[in-house]
Amino acid sequence: MLKTTLADLHTHVGATIGPSEWIKVGQQRIDGYADAVSDHNWIHCDVPRATAAFGGTIAHGLLTLSMAPPIAQTLIDIDDVETDLNYGFDKVRFLSVVHGGDRIRLWLKVLEVVPRGAGVILRMEYSIEVEGKAKPAIVADWLFILFPRAEKLAAQAKLESKPD
Repeated sequence: MLKTTLADLHTHVGATIGPSEWIKVGQQRIDGYADAVSDHNWIHCDVPRATAAFGGTIAHGLLTLSMAPPIAQTLIDIDDVETDLNYGFDKVRFLSVVHGGDRIRLWLKVLEVVPRGAGVILRMEYSIEVEGKAKPAIVADWLFILFPRAEKLAAQAKLESKPD
């Protein structure tokens, strides 16, 4: 795990962090995600049919992607960050499927740290590896705004929400 501070975060640009522990993407998780987003496509939820066609069900790509931030919290600890906001993606690529029952793990790479308002933008490469596969499931350049205090986030939100 990388332990750092907001002030020192820029010194880790270029650093690779990881891997995380392996996490199983079980059918129960896939079905729960399908229920949450109303996507019950047979490739995700019909085990016999998907097994016959693909060797098993295929986890939703966005399910796999959504697992990354909590896993990242096991890899990086920025001591003085009280809160963060998902700021978006520069790119996301779904390179290989994750079958029901596969295990995944996460690698991070710090790409950029840029001051933004009351916080900083942290851009990292997230690479989700599938056990036993040569290609990662997902590679994403993901951006977060990190804030040292929640009140700084609130003040910035008020400034940005005022009409012109």
